[in-house]
Amino acid sequence: MDIRSLRYFIAVFEERSLSGAAKRCFVAQPSISATLAQLEDDLGTQLFVRHSKGVTATDSGAQLYPHACKMVNDLNTMRSMFSDSSAPLELSISLAPFLSGALVSQVLKTLLDEIPGLTFNLVDESEKADLRFTCNSYTSEGDVFYPLWEDNYVIAMTTNHWLTEFPSLSIKQIDRLAFISRKPCDIQESWNYLMQKQGVTMDVRAQVKTEEYALDLVAAGLGISLIPEHSLRDRSDVTIRPINDVTLKRVVGLAHSKQTSLPAHLINTILAVKQQLLSHHS
Repeated sequence: MDIRSLRYFIAVFEERSLSGAAKRCFVAQPSISATLAQLEDDLGTQLFVRHSKGVTATDSGAQLYPHACKMVNDLNTMRSMFSDSSAPLELSISLAPFLSGALVSQVLKTLLDEIPGLTFNLVDESEKADLRFTCNSYTSEGDVFYPLWEDNYVIAMTTNHWLTEFPSLSIKQIDRLAFISRKPCDIQESWNYLMQKQGVTMDVRAQVKTEEYALDLVAAGLGISLIPEHSLRDRSDVTIRPINDVTLKRVVGLAHSKQTSLPAHLINTILAVKQQLLSHHS
């Protein structure tokens, strides 16, 4: 059993076809068949059932698949550790729609400054991407998550709002006030639960997708909003107040699938960015 046989196995498993795997691996189909047969002999188990429409993985094949992926990706990672870090690197990065602000731009700028030859395409959250800008609550066990900063949620209001008289606010104080809602929002379920528990209702005047749109409407006097504190950097047209009877926060970072192999110098740069953000905001 060698890495080539595992690559062929992965191709057959994902293509569900020997011919499809052969095209993907740029080899002749008999080579795929022979390598797969040798792998089954080495492991002492049948990995696929052949039929007229292709192949179907057996229980043994399904069990082997994640281990094979890990071994292949681990090998790719080891190779990338010693590759030329100045070689061109093109990444696709998705951005969750509820994320915005100067910190996101700062992270992207640092990556471009620190990694020679890096270019990236920002894509929609629904599209496949090498890296995802997201929150920890939107990751799964199949992801690797690199936390970059932590955000506390605060109440945003116009600078002349009567709530500015208070250094902090309780949930009861915002009952029935005009409110700018965001959807999607990473703490939406927690916020709705809190509202229900406290018996508080919001007079929702508008619903927007991004924090920046919400802040623009707040500044225009349409209502208050629940906003991550870091999103308000350098805005003088909005005032914030912390909530004193509950703590709502999120952890923002970059994530990718465990099946995705990224160059070591990229990972090291992401970790360095985190340290820069921590030192800057400490």
